[in-house]
Amino acid sequence: MDNAWENFLEAIAALMSKALTDKETENVIAGFNNFQQRLQRLSSHNLQRLNLDITQSAKKAKKCKHDGKTCSQNVTRGFLKTWVVAYLIKYAIGVLPSLLKGKVFKNPSILKKSGGSDTVGFAFFLSSFLSAYKLVLCAMRKIRPDHEGDRLNAFVAGSVAGLTLALDKNKSRRTALTLYLFTRSLQFGSSYAMKRWAEHRQAKKASNRQLNRWDDILAKIMTSSAATVVMSLTAAVNIYSCVIEPDAMPRSYYNFIMQHSGLPQKFGPMFPPLVETFQSQFNLLKDGPGGFDNIGIPEGVTSHDFIAKNISPNIATLFPPGIHHDYQCCALLHPLYGCKRHAVDTFTGEFGRALKMYGTLNAVSVPFCLF
Repeated sequence: MDNAWENFLEAIAALMSKALTDKETENVIAGFNNFQQRLQRLSSHNLQRLNLDITQSAKKAKKCKHDGKTCSQNVTRGFLKTWVVAYLIKYAIGVLPSLLKGKVFKNPSILKKSGGSDTVGFAFFLSSFLSAYKLVLCAMRKIRPDHEGDRLNAFVAGSVAGLTLALDKNKSRRTALTLYLFTRSLQFGSSYAMKRWAEHRQAKKASNRQLNRWDDILAKIMTSSAATVVMSLTAAVNIYSCVIEPDAMPRSYYNFIMQHSGLPQKFGPMFPPLVETFQSQFNLLKDGPGGFDNIGIPEGVTSHDFIAKNISPNIATLFPPGIHHDYQCCALLHPLYGCKRHAVDTFTGEFGRALKMYGTLNAVSVPFCLF
């Protein structure tokens, strides 16, 4: 375009030079040159502004990350897809165990009941949760177009989406989901804190500043053993709650853990009295004097004889003859075996139960996730 302007102005200057004197021609040519330079500056400035506007518009258009779909299309498609997938998974989880056990053939109403209002409500809650998150996230990106990153946008979207939990009418499930989301938020908060701490350590190393010796030790422990420590602490809390404070746990979760422990299946109707006896004996020993003489079972005395004489003759009927436990609480926790054999029995039994449950769950979930 610049060459075209130059050729045009030169042609006009050549024509004018034939009608003017040399001095007048020089003045006219100088004027044309000044005019040409001004046009170039204005054109360049306008093109830069136009390019900047186009670039900013493109950035704003690309702020949302659902290429090929508008925000409304993305939210609507996400709602429908999530509802269908959640409904089918919930329905399959409800029907498949009965189908494998043959209960469906004896009672076909299970098929209808499993797809009832509870399944519909759960699917509606889950699809509303995800759709609300996407909707608020897109809205925040439009409200804050000049801010890079989605940290605040995601926080606000997640907070608003969490309110959809009120749509789920199942109280026990709401409690379980609340606890799950709370622990997840703690996990993500801890991960973010660890990331910032690592960045702080890297910045110190880059500036050749001396790092605290305890920083290195703590960093090694956190990177190698943090997950194991957290798992151990949560397992300890769960086991304590199950055997000492079962009322503090949601009933559905308590039943889930008991089912996996295999204890109700082993002891049948004697399981509730066994748990009550353990709790009362634990509290008695806790408040009493310490020492092995008060909490243990003497050598040469079978657990059956000790429990029958000192705790409960009824509970003593659960103990095989000849079994000896070192401690009273161990005897009441696993009456059938000693500590070592109980550990092996628990591992093998739970492995089979977990494989049966989670294998079925994954077999049902994977096809729907691929869809």
